Amino acid sequence: MASVLDTLRRYGQPRVFGFLTCALLIGAFLFDMFTQHGVAAWVLYPVAIIAAMQWRGRWAIVSTTLAGIGLTVLGAWVSPAGHAGIDFINRILAVVLISVVGALCLWLERQEEAYEAVAASQQRHELTLRSVVQSAADAIVLADGLGNIVSWNKAASSIFGYKEKDALGKPLTMLMPERYRAAHQQGLKRVVETGQSRLVGQTVQLHGLRKDGEEFPLELSLASWKTKGDVFFSGIIRDITLRKREESHLTVQYAVTRALADSATLAEAAPRILQAVCETVGWEVGAIWSVDAGAQALRCNDIWHVPSVTIEQFESATREMTFASGIGLPGRVWSSGKPFWITDVVQDSNFPRVSMARRVGLHGAFAFPVLSGGEVTGVIEFFSRQVRKPDEHLLLMMGALGSQIGLFLSRKRVEAERERLVLELQEALTNIKTLRGLLPICAACKKVRDDSGYWNRIEDYVRDRSQAEFTHGICPDCARKMHPDWDEK
Repeated sequence: MASVLDTLRRYGQPRVFGFLTCALLIGAFLFDMFTQHGVAAWVLYPVAIIAAMQWRGRWAIVSTTLAGIGLTVLGAWVSPAGHAGIDFINRILAVVLISVVGALCLWLERQEEAYEAVAASQQRHELTLRSVVQSAADAIVLADGLGNIVSWNKAASSIFGYKEKDALGKPLTMLMPERYRAAHQQGLKRVVETGQSRLVGQTVQLHGLRKDGEEFPLELSLASWKTKGDVFFSGIIRDITLRKREESHLTVQYAVTRALADSATLAEAAPRILQAVCETVGWEVGAIWSVDAGAQALRCNDIWHVPSVTIEQFESATREMTFASGIGLPGRVWSSGKPFWITDVVQDSNFPRVSMARRVGLHGAFAFPVLSGGEVTGVIEFFSRQVRKPDEHLLLMMGALGSQIGLFLSRKRVEAERERLVLELQEALTNIKTLRGLLPICAACKKVRDDSGYWNRIEDYVRDRSQAEFTHGICPDCARKMHPDWDEK
């Protein structure tokens, strides 16, 4: 009976319940007319009230209850005569029962209205919350105590590459690199068993794993809560790739600028430049090549690697080899004048050092030119032990770095040329102003003989070989010899 009523009400047929209520009232009254002791009032009138509750709510319950009470009282006059005392008691108890059922149905109706209001309010809040979550710029991921995803927003799809239907019900471990998974499982177990967590309530920086297998830096804010004994987790995840890229750019630029400022030559700055780039952007090996204009080849100036990598054979080959234009990674950059990326040097057909790279486990590589006055004067290359997909932003950053180093080389060349000219000028001026050695001079006429054997007046000789100029006068001694009466005048 209840299932039938639920089905009728679910499909919105109040007329059916109204007809059923009226039919029960009329049928109960007719049945009461032909039976003794008010038996119909005990059963059919309460059923009619329950049907009314499914029909029009409070109004129908009150109306049916009053109708049941009235028909029960009326039935006492029209029903067959029986034992007077029993009939009276049954009628009184029937009225009480009908009133109690009516009041109970009325209370249930109020409870249902309150429940529906709470449910509607909760639904509005859920829709509002879902709208906020779905429109958030950060990924918001919810998981249960087993570590399975139960909520996934649009930003999470954009960041990780999984659609909502592909993520729901899957473990959180698919979003993290392999090296994090064991610690994640231990931490999850600790929170579920003890409620203690080292990360909840904090913002930490980790690495995430996209659907295509690419790792990226992220910022995670973690929270947890319990409901009915179950533990749930929420994570707000922000992709900080651009921020880290800018920080790396500034860090590399500062380190390179500092190295160049503290160095007189590129050879002196090279180890610090290679170390700064490798440690900042996460590559293991770096080398600097310079153009030998006479031999028309590239020669290795320096090579650096992280201490954890052993590359003796590769390093020896790099220092000994030279590359013509278009040959190998440095040669291709020299030929094109543009940065170049190799996903895996082991699979590259134009990489002469492939056997050594395979032995030491080098795979990803990129190189960029050092440009000075629009001309390639050198090449800087880096290697990784991982297969790496091209990163256009990194190539752009390194291209700018190559231009910066090129400006340093141009400035050093200008400074060296200026110093050379200053030294030559100083040497020339010193040679002109200084008369060295023995001067052959006539004891009589005081003329000086030059290197060609010609005799010159001493003033002409000195003037031609210095910046001195002469003025002519006469001393007192000579004046007396030439003019005996000099003193008298």
